[in-house]
Amino acid sequence: MGHSKEIRDNLYGKKIHLQLFDTIAEIGSIYAIFLMSLKFDFAVLRRNAKKSWKIGIGGFLFPTVVTFSLIYPITGTAPKVPWLMSTVTLSFSYFPVISQALYELNLMSSELGQLAMSSAMLNDALEWTSLTVGLIAAQNDCFKGILTFLSILGMLLFTLYVIRPLMIMIIKNTPEGKEVNEIYTVGILLGVLVMSVISDSIGLLSVGGPIFMGLVIPDGPPLGAAIKQKTEFVVSEFLMPMYFFRVGVSIDVHAIGDPATMEHLQSIILVLFVSKIVGVTLSGLLCKIGFKNSFMLSMIMSMKGLIELNALRHWRGSQIIDGAFYNQMVLSSLVLTMIVTPIVRFSYIPHMRLKEATKDLRVRNIQSTPKDDEACRILFCVHNEENAGNIITFLEASNPTDASPICASVVHTVDLVGHSVPQLTPYRNRNKFRQIDRPLTNQMMQAFDTYSKNSRGPVVIEAYSMVAPYTSMHENIFRLALENLVPLIIVPFHENHQSVVGPSMTGPIRQFNLNVQEFSPCTVGILVDRGLCCPLKKSSFYSNVALFFIGGPDDREALAYASRMADNPDVCLTVFRIIMRINKIKSNEEDLTEFKLDKSLINEFKLRNTGNDRLNWHDTEVGNCVEVMDVIKNSQSEYDLVMVGRRHPYMSLREEEMTDFIQNPELGMIGDVLASPDFCNGMVKVLVMQESRQLSYGAYHNESITCTGISCTR
Repeated sequence: MGHSKEIRDNLYGKKIHLQLFDTIAEIGSIYAIFLMSLKFDFAVLRRNAKKSWKIGIGGFLFPTVVTFSLIYPITGTAPKVPWLMSTVTLSFSYFPVISQALYELNLMSSELGQLAMSSAMLNDALEWTSLTVGLIAAQNDCFKGILTFLSILGMLLFTLYVIRPLMIMIIKNTPEGKEVNEIYTVGILLGVLVMSVISDSIGLLSVGGPIFMGLVIPDGPPLGAAIKQKTEFVVSEFLMPMYFFRVGVSIDVHAIGDPATMEHLQSIILVLFVSKIVGVTLSGLLCKIGFKNSFMLSMIMSMKGLIELNALRHWRGSQIIDGAFYNQMVLSSLVLTMIVTPIVRFSYIPHMRLKEATKDLRVRNIQSTPKDDEACRILFCVHNEENAGNIITFLEASNPTDASPICASVVHTVDLVGHSVPQLTPYRNRNKFRQIDRPLTNQMMQAFDTYSKNSRGPVVIEAYSMVAPYTSMHENIFRLALENLVPLIIVPFHENHQSVVGPSMTGPIRQFNLNVQEFSPCTVGILVDRGLCCPLKKSSFYSNVALFFIGGPDDREALAYASRMADNPDVCLTVFRIIMRINKIKSNEEDLTEFKLDKSLINEFKLRNTGNDRLNWHDTEVGNCVEVMDVIKNSQSEYDLVMVGRRHPYMSLREEEMTDFIQNPELGMIGDVLASPDFCNGMVKVLVMQESRQLSYGAYHNESITCTGISCTR
């Protein structure tokens, strides 16, 4: 519309100055690319190196070679410089573009998203290497080539040995838990513009310097996160809209050249797009990735964005391409991205693994742990130091012995701030170049290490640090659980220690817990500790444990783990078996099967604990939910931990009626009551177990819980 004088005058005014928008657009692109490079993570490239180099190179070389070979047959003339340059540029997949698209599609933590970003990183490295070599080779004489090389080398050395030490000094001078001084943030943002001027003066484009500067700044808090938080809103909500506005104004859909040239160019773009799809798909198949996932990967790698637009604007400003060529290239990139994005959004399932794992992944719950697997494997998620204390006491009560040691994978979860790539890294193998130690993580991991050395039995701690959005963090948790054959994942309740967590994190942590329950490949336990436990208790672990058993797969999982605790000579276990009279009426096959499984596990548990003086067993027969609540109310005592399953098949109809009265559906009706202040004054920790829905059937197979704001529905 900007090329219609009447519309332009009405929308923008008669005295519009497009030069001002050009300046704002250029500044916006510089800061946008700086922020993207600030979030760059080399660790992702290392983790997927074997696959990413095949996909990255195959996805670039195949379309380039195919398109180059078909330019002459399509056009009937020798390849022109603009066509060659556009072919090479569109053959690349750029990390900033791919990461931003994956973030908007909520696929950053998926296996496919991780592989796409690592392959795009390799493409970026190839692109900048070829650009540098081409820039040096394009000089008229040898002296200018050497001068250009020395200029680029000098800027790199200045970035590494001057700018990076300054960034480290700023971080060290920032007190723990405090924000970076505003002066430092402003100075860094001004430095981005200075680096842009320097890189542009040596011919390396205006975005070269900001990219180098972003790469050497340590990511995450305090510095990387501060820059992102104080800059990203202005860049994304003000500067970038101005940038895209200027791109739109510069396009004239009525000036797309003569039909023959348009036909030739569109044919080349179509060949390039199809060959890109074929090249990435074939590379994925060579990496033993399924055809559907390989095809989805090729769709993701074909997305276009800011980097391509920047290159086209630069070429047009340098008069390498004309207006008609520019218009067609921009519109073609827009149309291709509009086609690819909905395909990926509605076709790809984030929870699908790229390929079948080579390990035996049948270990899905506590009961089915193979007898020859003597180690007890558990995965814990922690958000703060209080969570760490709960885990240590839980591990000690779980009776680690030489015959059955405990292998605990502890993951410190951190929300994605100042990063573009989700990170799941072993604590002892961190990237020292771009990461700064987090004091909270260090303190927790040292506490776990101290406990491992001084525990009553053998406990092996495998510590990890995870930085990811809470909306998709569960994907990395599941992959770690599958790789380590973990039958049990334990996560903290979202209301645990609210004074430490803060109200802003309660919602994301709750959604994370819901996602874990919804899609987990193994049993999930939610550990409730509102921080109200009696401070006079000096026990270093749970010495008095209670279990409420009504029936069903979740209660059986709780009983199976309680069986391990019952072997601890310092733990007293009390089991309240609540027998619903409906059990005696075998109304359908599912109820009969559940009743037989309950009975079998109970008999096995009693046989194993014959002569155990620390076990107290109480059978109570009830007829309805009201009597169940009376039993729970009358069973109150000084417990350290209470365990229960979330779902109960014999009470499912009644639970549906009481949904409106349950504050936390993720705990189930019984778990919600046990975690409330009405039970033991809220001074007892509660562990609510749920078996994987992948193993459930009948009424529980398709059950789901959603949470919006503060209300949840099932």
